[in-house]
Amino acid sequence: MTAPRISLNQQIEAVRLAETRQRSFAGGLSVKPMRGKSAEEYDLQRLGAAARTLEWLAANEPAIRAFAAVPADCREAALAMALELARKNDLARAGGPKR
Repeated sequence: MTAPRISLNQQIEAVRLAETRQRSFAGGLSVKPMRGKSAEEYDLQRLGAAARTLEWLAANEPAIRAFAAVPADCREAALAMALELARKNDLARAGGPKR
């Protein structure tokens, strides 16, 4: 089973909520559940997604840094070429261009 797709904004929201809860714990406050059970489960899924995103970024850090070091105009040209190839690939899978 694959993990559900969770947007980066939702991952950030979950991490911020966990940060707030941890700050309360560290300050000696007791933290009552702020959300219902189903929302807490979803928060756990979002935190897991955030951890997987960070793990992927860490594993791909050299390639990401290398790509970021390429001049912006070259990155733009490479992206445009990749998008054009993807478009052609999608057309080929769909049976070719419409006539």
